[in-house]
Amino acid sequence: MNKTAIAVFAAIGAVTAWTIWDNFRLTVSEYDLYSSGLPAGFDGFTIAQASDLHNAKFGAEQKTLLGAIRSAKPDMTAITGDLFHTARRQNAYAFLKAVTSYAPCFYVSGNHEQRFADYFSEIVPTLENLGAQVLDDRRVTITRGGDTISVIGLSDPTFRAAIPPAELTDEKLSALECPGFTILLTHRPELFDVYRKHNISLALAGHAHGGQVRFRHKGLFAVHQGWFPKYTEGIFTENITNPTENGSSQCTMAVSRGLGNSTLYPKINNPPELVILRLHRKTD
Repeated sequence: MNKTAIAVFAAIGAVTAWTIWDNFRLTVSEYDLYSSGLPAGFDGFTIAQASDLHNAKFGAEQKTLLGAIRSAKPDMTAITGDLFHTARRQNAYAFLKAVTSYAPCFYVSGNHEQRFADYFSEIVPTLENLGAQVLDDRRVTITRGGDTISVIGLSDPTFRAAIPPAELTDEKLSALECPGFTILLTHRPELFDVYRKHNISLALAGHAHGGQVRFRHKGLFAVHQGWFPKYTEGIFTENITNPTENGSSQCTMAVSRGLGNSTLYPKINNPPELVILRLHRKTD
């Protein structure tokens, strides 16, 4: 074998090794978000967002992932869909069992949960027994320092596939109502315009997997967004369509690249991501 061939094979091996390592290298993205609609009692409120785990494993008994969440000292953990990968659930349950002891934990389903929709209702009690609050199409309130905010969740639109996702989401949010500062847990970032329409202050989403392959901070492809998708990671802020007197004037959406992978193809330049959000009251 000549030197050129050896160099080519060495380069291919190095890229392959880096890609494999990068797919298990947990990263933590931290954001400080400011809103004039946030009640004073929630100034400094911290959220850990875990999305698209897909039953992935981060150390024995999820030690690495749990350590990163615990270090952030969250006031709330949000799990925004695709906790499982098909029928495999052991790593997801190990994660859930521990993380629910750190802070209140809220969960909504993703499209992968829909893959076993016939018996998903039997899994919900297990999630609740482990300490998670399943928020599929529900709203709860959190009180802190005498102030209150709403946390609502949406089940993935694939559970009712006969209705177009935007239409179904509009219907659900109209029924749930969103008074005051509202945090939405959803799997779908591509429905951002619907969230703005319903006075959502902060939406937490995943599903896009960071665009699978990332180049210069841009994703290549995402399901339900197609090639060169807009919403694959990070923070997006737009004006609320019809602001209310006691709510926020802008809707912010945090999109996680996700923790696991749902395909046979590795992510490239796109390591697993835990998102930490710290909310601050904007006073000027």
